[in-house]
Amino acid sequence: MLNHRSAITRVLRRLNHHRTTELTFVAFPKTGSTWLRYMLGRYIEMVCGLDHVPLFDATDALGRCERFCVGPAMHFTHRPLLWDTQRADDLSYRNVVKPFENQRVVLLIRHPLDALVSLWMQRLHRVHDGYKGTLLEMIDDPVWGIEKFFRFYDLWFQHRGRVKDFLLVRYEDMRAEPLQVFKGILDHLKIPQDDEKVRLAVSSADFDSMKKVEMSGNAPSYSSSGYSIFASGDKSNADALHVRRGQVGGFADHLDPADVERLRTLIDRRLPGFFGYASPSP
Repeated sequence: MLNHRSAITRVLRRLNHHRTTELTFVAFPKTGSTWLRYMLGRYIEMVCGLDHVPLFDATDALGRCERFCVGPAMHFTHRPLLWDTQRADDLSYRNVVKPFENQRVVLLIRHPLDALVSLWMQRLHRVHDGYKGTLLEMIDDPVWGIEKFFRFYDLWFQHRGRVKDFLLVRYEDMRAEPLQVFKGILDHLKIPQDDEKVRLAVSSADFDSMKKVEMSGNAPSYSSSGYSIFASGDKSNADALHVRRGQVGGFADHLDPADVERLRTLIDRRLPGFFGYASPSP
């Protein structure tokens, strides 16, 4: 009976969380969600006078999405992406976009090859799933690879008008103009802007600053799990860090020119131009 009640409670909490979330940041892994989560958390921490950096994963006793002194009730997710047997064909409007129809959505994206290089490095050095394959093998993998990336973002492109409000944020734009992009996000979220605190939030979340926080071992942790925001591997291995390189176009360091050309042609054909990654991007 206790297990049955516990299961019912978990379901009700999940439903309550979804019902009370007003805005969701949706992203394929390795497209900048941790970076933006930390930056936004630092800003909310300063503006609201908190004693911790919120990571937008906490709920109250009833499962309701946490709110702060400014902005909507927010959450970050990779939903519905799974990494066991789920393939591109398993993604549909019903499970990718429909769950967010009553919410505002900020969709994050990064050049698919940079995102997949980062995901490959994570599997090799930070996730102990025994993966030993090459980058090209993972790019071609039906569960982990580029076809799933294409399907996920094509569904959002087709159905983005079905959510209450939609904003696209590109990783490359954040790298090029982090202050301006972050201010644009705050404006979209209708969060009042304190110029000094905006600058501090952006600078504290730049690559070098976040790397120092990760190396210090004092990074903020998720309220829901207790895990650090930076899921580090062996800190003596630069490729095992969560804050690894953050480079735009770094995929060219890991692929032969012929493979880059072939994959760029594929991206031109399969990823909608709306996202801005047509050759010779990025």
